[in-house]
Amino acid sequence: MTIDDLLNSTKPIVFETGEEEWPYALSGTCYPLKYNGVLFIVSAFHCYSNLKIKPENTLYPRPDNPNGFFAFDQQSRAHVEQAKDDEHYDHVVLRVAKSHHSHDEIDKVTALDLAVSTNARQPMSNGIKDFRIRGYPHDAPKHGVNYDLKKISQQAYNTNGCKGVKKAPFDFCYSLQMMTPIPCGMHPNGMSGTPVYGIIDSHPVYCGTIIKYSKITGEYIVIGPEVLVNGLKGL
Repeated sequence: MTIDDLLNSTKPIVFETGEEEWPYALSGTCYPLKYNGVLFIVSAFHCYSNLKIKPENTLYPRPDNPNGFFAFDQQSRAHVEQAKDDEHYDHVVLRVAKSHHSHDEIDKVTALDLAVSTNARQPMSNGIKDFRIRGYPHDAPKHGVNYDLKKISQQAYNTNGCKGVKKAPFDFCYSLQMMTPIPCGMHPNGMSGTPVYGIIDSHPVYCGTIIKYSKITGEYIVIGPEVLVNGLKGL
C-alpha cells in the first residue's frame, strides 16, 4: 500500500439532497479507514450539520462500480470523556454494511487498518519526515455539479511539505502548518474531513482529520488519530 493509493481513496462528499431539481451536491472531504477488516467512511461532522444533511446520504463509490455507492448500517461519533472541549468531537464515522457488500469488495478499498498499532501515529511523533494531504476545496475551478449537463466534476488539491506541528489549544487536537496549505487565491472551505498521513521510512501512517483552518496562523487544526483508534473499537 502506497501513500498515493491512500490519497486516491480520499473522495469529496457527494450527497443526495432529496430535491428533484438539484438531486446531488458537494460538501467537504471524506476517506476510508478499517478496523479489523471492517470498512468505515470518515469525515468532519460539520460538513453535514452546517448544511443540515444526513451523513448516511454520503455517496462513496464502490471500487468495482463507480456509479454505485456503499450502503451504511451505523453512524457514530468518537468522543473522549476526559476532554475539556468538543473540538475533537467533530468526527462522523459511517460503517459500511457487510450485509450489502462482500468481503472481496470491501478488501479492494485501499485504507489503513487502525487495529494494527503501527498504522497510526500522533503528528508530533518521532520519525515522521513529512505529511501528505489531499482534499477538495469548494472553489477548485473544476470542482462542482453541473445540473444542465447532469455531471459531477471532482478536483482535488494535494500538498506536502510541513513547516511545523504542535499541540493545538484544543484537547486531542494538533496544529499543522504546511508550506502551501491552499493554492493562492483559493479558500480552504472543503478541506474539512481531509485525512492527514505522515511518512515514516517511506511508509504512510494515519495522523488525524482536518476540521478547520486558521487564516491568522496559516495552520490546519487536526483531530489526533488516538480519537478514532479508540473510537472504532467495538463498532
